[in-house]
Amino acid sequence: MSANGKTVKIYMMPLEYPCGPQSSCCGPIGQSKETINELKDAIGKELQLHVEVLNIKEDKLKLSDDGQVLKLINTFGAMALPIIALDGKIVSMGTPLPEQAVQAIREKL
Repeated sequence: MSANGKTVKIYMMPLEYPCGPQSSCCGPIGQSKETINELKDAIGKELQLHVEVLNIKEDKLKLSDDGQVLKLINTFGAMALPIIALDGKIVSMGTPLPEQAVQAIREKL
């Protein structure tokens, strides 16, 4: 928990190449470690908030806690990721720049 008791969760999927890295039929899906770390660091430093990163392929998402996120993933698929939530409320989906993510969270504080 942060000093103000608020928590940000970044729901992500590791970068992968479903058709192979050199394929022209489709591009990569998911996010790189660097992209997620940039988001996490920017949010933590700029807003002094506790940031958790959840890998949707490895971490167990619970309908009771993560229902909105699961609905977005079921509706939009990997294109919805990363999804950023502040205390359980969605503030961003898709791939924001770190500054955009910070601003979206700041507006909800």
